[in-house]
Amino acid sequence: MAEKLLSQHNLTGETVKAGDFVEARIDGLMCHYHAWDPMYDMPAEFGFTGGLPRVWDRERVFVLVDHHQPALSQKLADENARTRREVNRLGIKCFYDAEPGIAHQMVADYGLVRPGELVVGLDSHTISYGALNVGSTGFSRADILYALLFGELWFQVPPSIKVILNGYQPNYPIAKDIILYLAGKYGEDFAGSMSIEYSGSLVSQLSIDSRMCLSAHGVEVGAKYAIFPCDGKTRDFLKGRTDKPYEPLTPDANAVYEKEITLDVDNMPFVVAKPNQFGNVCPVNDVVGIKVDQAQIGSCANGRYEDIEIAARALKGRRVAKGVRFIISPASQQVYLRSVKDGLVETLLEAGAQVVTPGCGICQPKVGFLSDGEVCISATTRNYKGRKGSLNADIYLGGPLTVTAAAVAGKIVNPKEVFNEL
Repeated sequence: MAEKLLSQHNLTGETVKAGDFVEARIDGLMCHYHAWDPMYDMPAEFGFTGGLPRVWDRERVFVLVDHHQPALSQKLADENARTRREVNRLGIKCFYDAEPGIAHQMVADYGLVRPGELVVGLDSHTISYGALNVGSTGFSRADILYALLFGELWFQVPPSIKVILNGYQPNYPIAKDIILYLAGKYGEDFAGSMSIEYSGSLVSQLSIDSRMCLSAHGVEVGAKYAIFPCDGKTRDFLKGRTDKPYEPLTPDANAVYEKEITLDVDNMPFVVAKPNQFGNVCPVNDVVGIKVDQAQIGSCANGRYEDIEIAARALKGRRVAKGVRFIISPASQQVYLRSVKDGLVETLLEAGAQVVTPGCGICQPKVGFLSDGEVCISATTRNYKGRKGSLNADIYLGGPLTVTAAAVAGKIVNPKEVFNEL
């Protein structure tokens, strides 16, 4: 798929293969709260004293003030105001300023990208759009500056790795367990500088929410792209969100892959990543009994409706353990609204959970800081030292059901021991 994508977008029109360098046109560009930097400060350093003189296409630059909306400090409020000024000056049409949420979820919510497109963004988790059969990847601010001006960038065509997922989807999300299991077994760089293509009997069963979790985590295992096929679920998701035509990416029947990995999810245990490394993975049974002070569900990996729904379903009739802070952050305002309408938020609050503003704060040291010696189990993106404030706190990563089980038990447990009805 990556070779086809970059061949189709190659400015010369020539077919390219893995390892080739190519100048390619892009279909969309996402900037988040740091948009002011490539739009004004960096251009000023290069001699554009008034900032970027223009953008290549005012309809295809998407700016979403996500990480810090509402603003969490005076500094961030001032930076948001700078982004607002630059967007207005440049006449950018797609601007979400006063709506809290994570840019990547909002890009999907509003149908800003489509199958077969090449999209770049000012954030490593731009790779998330691969869930919608989009070739998407993150770039540095200098690269984004160039793309803003010209609507094109250079790429090296990555080799591809085929990840075959077989088995059956249980009645709870398992995408987080899948990517953690793969990182633990094959190393957290098993897709280093490659394009992941997901296939297998499980894929058609996976929701768009689960696909976005797996695509988002492509960057945690070193991938440049993490692309799912376009199928009925993709098309159903896009209905009502976009009326623009699209041409899905499909691999040739005789496509050659750098490597192939097969996972039968029916035989996969619940797993967690132990502190400080995404690939420091073990079965949850190896760490049962570890007391937790905080549990979290959110981020561009796990703040979606299905993650919130399973937490509410599992908590129905139960309570969060005394002394545990169970914090849930929807990925977007649309996800939040759906969760409210379906009664999930009421169930969560009655059980003792906290529901906070949609956005990226739950994944960073912005919301829910940890103190020295505290333990957090989290369905977010990363668990490196200091990710939640203290350098002397421990962060475990797990799926939303594993996190909810720990919140109820007050310690890490196998979810089946707490929720035997699932």
